[in-house]
Amino acid sequence: MKISIILRGEHGKRASKIISEHFQTEVFELPENLPEIIDEPEKIEIPERIFDADIIISYAFHPDINHEIVKRAKKYVILPGGAESGSITQLKRVAGDKVKIIWEEVCCATPNIEDDEVKEFFEMFGMPEFEVEIENGVIKDVKVKRETICGSAKFVAERLKGMRIDEAPTKAGFLAQISPCLASRGLKGNIHKAGNIHKKQIEKAIKKVIKRSQEG
Repeated sequence: MKISIILRGEHGKRASKIISEHFQTEVFELPENLPEIIDEPEKIEIPERIFDADIIISYAFHPDINHEIVKRAKKYVILPGGAESGSITQLKRVAGDKVKIIWEEVCCATPNIEDDEVKEFFEMFGMPEFEVEIENGVIKDVKVKRETICGSAKFVAERLKGMRIDEAPTKAGFLAQISPCLASRGLKGNIHKAGNIHKKQIEKAIKKVIKRSQEG
């Protein structure tokens, strides 16, 4: 399976490093400073090798460039950044039946895709999944069963050991926000969505252990 990652500034660099440890990965870096409107995005010379991929992850954060990427893609395009990446309605119109688009405000919201051609990737990366070991109401160990594309799940898991289970979910949300996450900040920033996802996924893992112990 081949994954292509389009970088812009610092966005996508951690993802490319993590993903390249598991899959054949091609990387192309866009200029960090781009015009707000690009009338002819096809003139931005993205190499053809980038489009010869099962999955393209675009950190372009530019509607015009993503329009061109979707037009030239072959299978899947993951677009973190929500509205910064373009209108999902317009992008789906461009994609038609040929390309499947995963449009998320934060990459750690990427769902698991049941498609035999790409399921190996989505089983490994996307919305985080954790497995916890609990002893006397304290987190003894945390394993990452499904890593985020940016690697935040591992950052969170490594720092939850020794936490009480009633504190761990909130702590997980906090840790996700201070990890090297590049989601938008501020009161309405997407960083809060990333934190909430990690909080809920740790809650889910803890509840699973408690339910199992009650049934057993």
